[in-house]
Amino acid sequence: MKLRAEQLERIAVLVITSYRDNDLIVTKAEDSALKSKIVDVIARNFAEEEAIEEDARKMLASVSRGARDLDPYKMFLLAKQKLAAKRGFIL
Repeated sequence: MKLRAEQLERIAVLVITSYRDNDLIVTKAEDSALKSKIVDVIARNFAEEEAIEEDARKMLASVSRGARDLDPYKMFLLAKQKLAAKRGFIL
């Protein structure tokens, strides 16, 4: 999923605000530094998921020629889940 920088920043602000309102965190760092770190983590997570999806597509492209009776979308989901589990990535 492609998100713009503004969307990532908005998510980060919502996370900080929500956690603070529910007394789940007490911050020592500046909000801008915290927001920047959250944006970085979310962006890396989306990038890693995109890499897993690309690897699943490549794997299915080489296998799909022989499996015409199988649903391609289900095969993609299965391959994505297997690759994510192998990498320790939680979908």
